[in-house]
Amino acid sequence: MTDSHLTIEFHCESARQAAIAEAVPLLLSSQDGWLSIKKNDRNTIAYHSELGVYFKSFNRNPVTERLKGVFSGGRAQRTLKGTRLLQAANCLAPDILATGQYSHNDFIIMEALNGPPFLNTLESYLKDKPGSHWRHDLFRELGFTIGKMHAQGIIHGDLRGNNVVIVPDDDCYRLAMIDNERTRKAFRFNREQRRNLKQIMLFGPHYITAAERDMFFDCYFHAFPHSPSSAQSIVKRTFDEVEKHFQRKGIVQGTPLEPINYWPIIRSLPPLEVSRHRSG
Repeated sequence: MTDSHLTIEFHCESARQAAIAEAVPLLLSSQDGWLSIKKNDRNTIAYHSELGVYFKSFNRNPVTERLKGVFSGGRAQRTLKGTRLLQAANCLAPDILATGQYSHNDFIIMEALNGPPFLNTLESYLKDKPGSHWRHDLFRELGFTIGKMHAQGIIHGDLRGNNVVIVPDDDCYRLAMIDNERTRKAFRFNREQRRNLKQIMLFGPHYITAAERDMFFDCYFHAFPHSPSSAQSIVKRTFDEVEKHFQRKGIVQGTPLEPINYWPIIRSLPPLEVSRHRSG
């Protein structure tokens, strides 16, 4: 990579700006201090453990991307907007600390969340454990979280299981949403709502039971009330679409979490939204 025409716009406190300003050129020249996660023609993802941040770049050369950039900004700006939209709705999303450009790429510097992705957590610690109360509460927390987001008219662009992260937060855990480039206010809410619900319910039978699906939707509709007939229709259409997806593409599998074992950290923590509703 090259740092040709590098520009950085900061969205964080001044104490962090100098370190980021020093680290980004090093990544573009020698990658010193950075761990490469992914690199191809479309984007580069790298992690800086000392700063606790991710770098993600987006190639803006494709014609469709240039057109989108004219009307709604580049992918870095769209990620910043989507993140702020979630945070304004009291939903958890990692802070975007800086955005910028170099060569033919936009990029973001994003806060690293210290927690495991949802689907990979199921695969690593909760697979084939339908009697787990912790797993039950995890799906309840997911329902409250997505319901709260949708109640604000916000749609996530890619609400698959690993774009939700379990984040320890003092004496509880919260669920955060990542990959927020296409997170926005809905254009056609009902259609986009159904797509999000299908995406987040793409869990195979070893990850979720029918009872846990009911737990999810009970909490979803508690956070985002619908009439009984409307709720019933949404649930049916969601799982009709899930089944069609499985028939076309198969069941999505999680990846074991290695080498970090998050289970000792999260297993004693209650879910924030579930705890609030129980105490209320």
